[in-house]
Amino acid sequence: MKSDHAIRNGTSIFVGIIVAIAAFVRGALLLPLLLVACSVWGLYVLHHLRGSLTAVPKKKAKAPRRAKFVVPDIEDEPLSDILLLHVNQRVTAALRTAGSNITWEWATKDPLAIVKEGGRCLIRVHGLDGFESAEVVLDKQAHLRCELINTVPLRPNPTTASPEKPRIPAETPPLPDPRIWYETEGRAALEGIVADLSSRGHHSMTVQEDGHIQLADGSTSVLPELHGFPPVGCWEKLKQVFAGDGLAAEETSGKLVLSW
Repeated sequence: MKSDHAIRNGTSIFVGIIVAIAAFVRGALLLPLLLVACSVWGLYVLHHLRGSLTAVPKKKAKAPRRAKFVVPDIEDEPLSDILLLHVNQRVTAALRTAGSNITWEWATKDPLAIVKEGGRCLIRVHGLDGFESAEVVLDKQAHLRCELINTVPLRPNPTTASPEKPRIPAETPPLPDPRIWYETEGRAALEGIVADLSSRGHHSMTVQEDGHIQLADGSTSVLPELHGFPPVGCWEKLKQVFAGDGLAAEETSGKLVLSW
């Protein structure tokens, strides 16, 4: 290699210089000259040996480990409710392109299965002339498509108006405090019901004295019942309780209409 060849040449020159000094120099200068020649030759050799050493590669810094991504479990009840409300809002926004007063309801008993796994199902549409239902298609890439369907009955469906049965008043116990009912169980039940209805375009609902809920558009959705709903005699105080929590209440024909 180049460094070995240069050292051999330098050694030959060094030997020649030593011989020349020994042959021609006498007295006190001989030893200092020999020391100087040896020092120069040693520096020469070290210089070439240092240049021939290969550079030691530096160790690469370890890349920081990436945190493992964990997919959340949507079986968790609060997360499932939020996910269903999110899809409800998207369906409502799609339907509102055809009309501003449209409300709707799921026609399947388990809409969360469609939300999680994708698929297609029917929904009942209210408030849009000429259309009674729509098909919602949701794939696993979260693409949502909503198409209105016009259904035509094969035979007429006569409706017979049945007379309303008179309500027999029963002996009532002392009136309870509606505020206690609202704080213990009414608030939690109404928050979930109002959130679901609002996501589907509703702004009000009617509560009967027995706690059953009806919607103004004739929806047949199975809604939760308000257990222990205060009787009619407590409704004036109950309306004040609702007003304190942002719900407007109005009594109409023995029913309480709540709006938000």
